[in-house]
Amino acid sequence: LKHWRACGCRRRSDPFVSAMDSPRVGRRGSVGPVLTLAGATAALATFWPQAWSVFPAARTLHRPGVQLRTSRMPRRAGGPESFITAPRSDVFIKCVEEYDPENSEEFWAGPPSQGFMALNDCVNHYHTHPEWMIWPVPGFKRDQKICAMWSLSTGMFQDINKCLRSDNEDGLRRLAPFISEMRNVLKFKVDTVCKPNGRLCKPFTGKALRGLDVPQKDLKATADKYKVGTVFTWPAFTSCQYGETDEPEEPEDPEDNFDDKQDQRDPLWPFDGNLNFEIQCNLDITKMGLKEVYAPVRISRFLGDSNEVLFPPHTKFKVVGEKPVEKVKDGDDGPEREVYTKMLEVVDLPAPWSEQKSRK
Repeated sequence: LKHWRACGCRRRSDPFVSAMDSPRVGRRGSVGPVLTLAGATAALATFWPQAWSVFPAARTLHRPGVQLRTSRMPRRAGGPESFITAPRSDVFIKCVEEYDPENSEEFWAGPPSQGFMALNDCVNHYHTHPEWMIWPVPGFKRDQKICAMWSLSTGMFQDINKCLRSDNEDGLRRLAPFISEMRNVLKFKVDTVCKPNGRLCKPFTGKALRGLDVPQKDLKATADKYKVGTVFTWPAFTSCQYGETDEPEEPEDPEDNFDDKQDQRDPLWPFDGNLNFEIQCNLDITKMGLKEVYAPVRISRFLGDSNEVLFPPHTKFKVVGEKPVEKVKDGDDGPEREVYTKMLEVVDLPAPWSEQKSRK
């Protein structure tokens, strides 16, 4: 049992469960016995390293400390933004801010884990088809692919955000390559925004909506933490939606076939929780005094059927107002529940660490 646990095989109540604890992988039949073999091989390898050569397939399946998720259910709004967060942690700085794909050590599971996984190894746990391992050169097509991988219900974005919120160093070392790619989608060189030599997208401005599902027993206490005047950050990527009241985004490329009419959608999902946020973002990044900045973008710029707005980790928000508590019933015979709505304003955006660490 000691060796078993040392390899990352944890109880289901742990933040992350190892691959061998997951009863099913992918869309087809159960592979529980195969995953059990992976975990058993990992345990055996702690005192007999040759076990990996006897069962080479087990190394590919073994994922200590990270759960293999298989849900194909629609994405749910919500997440543990039920607390006011602290500034960047040492783990976040080491595994996210200072991560360099060109100069990173090879990943070693440990414990403790060291180095960083390669991008293909990171992605392969969620997207197993070989086509997902073909990477366009940096640019619009690569951004499209990254956004598609982020949006699919493979469990990747849940695991990434869970690691960011819980400061899970082992998980961040495994997921750092994709986190870096996703942050690059949100990165802008300030002097090229909306210019011919800039990116084929621009930072989002306007109103975004986000809804959280907070357990009823914790709802009031959680809502009370977001008092008017409170300034805070959320450590993970923040997924929101924009509503039909926003002005459609004009395509920067005249030859682009981006259809602006797609932006006119009903503002329903994910604005349906019991703790909702109306987020106003009017920052002009060209006036922030920075060379580069991470800014929110509309995912529809890359995926035409999405109404998602994604904010980068450690975006700084301020609570500027709130609405009266609503009493809502789910259906004619459903129980009555309270719904809180907070009004937020984006007051600052993060910069790459080389600039961010010198900011006040």
